[in-house]
Amino acid sequence: MRAFNVSGLYFAVVLLFLLYLLWMMIQPFLAAIIFASIITGSVYPFYKILLDKTKLTRQLAAIVICFLIIVVVFFPTIYLSFVLSKEAVTLYEDLVLPLSSESIKDFFMGNGHVARALQKLNTMLEVEVHFDNLINEIVSQVRNISALVIVTINNIVENIINFLFNFMIMILVIYALLTEGIPLKKFMLKLSPLPDDQEELIIEKFNQMNFVTLVCNGVGGLIQGILAGIGFWLAGINLVVLWTTIMIILAFIPLLGISIVYIPACIYLASKGQIVSSIMLFIYCSVVAFVTENWFKPIFIGNRIQINSLFVLFTIIGGMTVFGLGGIFYGPIIAILFLTMVDLYHKFYSSQ
Repeated sequence: MRAFNVSGLYFAVVLLFLLYLLWMMIQPFLAAIIFASIITGSVYPFYKILLDKTKLTRQLAAIVICFLIIVVVFFPTIYLSFVLSKEAVTLYEDLVLPLSSESIKDFFMGNGHVARALQKLNTMLEVEVHFDNLINEIVSQVRNISALVIVTINNIVENIINFLFNFMIMILVIYALLTEGIPLKKFMLKLSPLPDDQEELIIEKFNQMNFVTLVCNGVGGLIQGILAGIGFWLAGINLVVLWTTIMIILAFIPLLGISIVYIPACIYLASKGQIVSSIMLFIYCSVVAFVTENWFKPIFIGNRIQINSLFVLFTIIGGMTVFGLGGIFYGPIIAILFLTMVDLYHKFYSSQ
């Protein structure tokens, strides 16, 4: 018994040490591996269709899928990186640099539409409002935004290089998961003490949420962002590519989505006296968001995942707070895995 305890302790120490070393080696590539798993879970149905409808081997079918991912993701991302960097500089020069305490003061206290509206409001309420503190706070925030824009522009090249490296790792992992997914899945299932049917349910929910988050929300985001971007272009708003890209990303967030961008844009147009353009843009973007969220996405998603939109909103916001932009994907996946584990607990373990 003593020998067994010593052997077991030695085995546990060695195993934990090796796991620690393995974690240290994997940690730099963890984000690429997670995103590769998410993408693989989303494209696996297409991979199965490719295997069933053609005579391609698993290796060739995986190469085709990886090539399509490169075409759809890699080249557009590189192009957008350069366009967005250029438009970010333009935004800084056109919007941030001209803002000074004098221009902001003129905006609130000059002869513009906003200033006249505030003056009428002061007269109606018979109160005297001083904007000095507000103006100072706005100037302070503008300086912070200026510093943020400069840092962002300086980091673009570095981010592109990091993206290239992580994307290469991600493609290699996707290829490995597609070609060796079945043996790897069996190996991972052996490591888990859960019964096979429960493990299969967890994997199924993981893949379903991947499909909903990446494919359904991705397509919905493209539709909302591109259509809203066309509306921005027709309304005469500059830097359409920048705003379209931001709206595509924000469209992943339920309930709020592209309204975070188009409502301030409508207010901006109204402040310039373009009332008709502001109203038309608001109605157009609202219709695009409503139809996409309440008609297109439910049809696309179907019965794959039934989860409250407000709950998804909080998981995305919480995920972005903890994991950054990747939290758009991590948050809902962690949430659905948690709900799945709770469901398994109630079905199989609560009475034990």
